[in-house]
Amino acid sequence: MRRRVVVTGIGVVAPNGIGVTAFETALREGRSGVRAIGKLRELGFGCQVAGIPDGADERAGAAFDADELLA
Repeated sequence: MRRRVVVTGIGVVAPNGIGVTAFETALREGRSGVRAIGKLRELGFGCQVAGIPDGADERAGAAFDADELLA
């Protein structure tokens, strides 16, 4: 089986780094962006870990209105 990579944009938004440089550094240093999320515990989710990019809530709020975020 041949593996391929498809590039669909320029840049990275990942839980362990935003931007190519930050993401590459995190990968090389073996840093994961997955961590315990207190809000998931409060909501009673069975799985309480997630990979959420830093500042994701603020960025989403700036790009979408409340109805779009709930969709």
